[in-house]
Amino acid sequence: MKRLRLLLFTLLIVGTVSAQQRTVEHNPEDNTVKITRVIPKRVDMHDFRVGVGTGSFVTGLFLDRFLMPGTEVDYENKTSDRFDQNLAQADTYLTDAYFTGVYSLSYTYHSRRWFQFGATATFAAVTQSRRNSIDNSKIEDRSDYAVAVMPTARFVYLYREKVQLYSSVSLGVVFSEEVVPWVDFTLIGCTFGRKLFGFAELGCGIGGFGRIGIGYRFDAARKGKK
Repeated sequence: MKRLRLLLFTLLIVGTVSAQQRTVEHNPEDNTVKITRVIPKRVDMHDFRVGVGTGSFVTGLFLDRFLMPGTEVDYENKTSDRFDQNLAQADTYLTDAYFTGVYSLSYTYHSRRWFQFGATATFAAVTQSRRNSIDNSKIEDRSDYAVAVMPTARFVYLYREKVQLYSSVSLGVVFSEEVVPWVDFTLIGCTFGRKLFGFAELGCGIGGFGRIGIGYRFDAARKGKK
């Protein structure tokens, strides 16, 4: 009876920790318990994420007015040789350039524990305008925008129920003043949480150097499927 209670307690603990990742075998001859971890080959999960990133050198390539603080140069307001241009600009001023950050929306499908694929869309902008000095009305919009749409492949080093470590590569196009093919890398990324989770990444590309956000993942299996 004592051994039976010990066996039931062991099964309860193991099942609580991870019922789907371990199997327990009891040998009645010598009353031993063998615990074997089973790693499923397929995962079948959907993954949606919303994030925000910092600027990067690549961001500056697509946003002409994205400059580091203290390096802004207002070429438009420098004195012109033409009298009519100087007169037209005499009663106007440029607002400060404001970098919005890099916003991202992504979807990936977890086909395997080590591999996920999907698509990522990013948006970044620097807002600035020329305004009338008298009534503050907008005369000219000088904002710059960059939008990227990229298929994404993610490679997972560590896949656990609440923690994942990964790297990813995205290859697509960036829409700015021109349409340019581009690539984006997540050098190292981490998610923490189960269904609703947070993530943090270090990368290089249009997505920015540092990236954080939240996401939601759920089982892709149909309801009622056994």
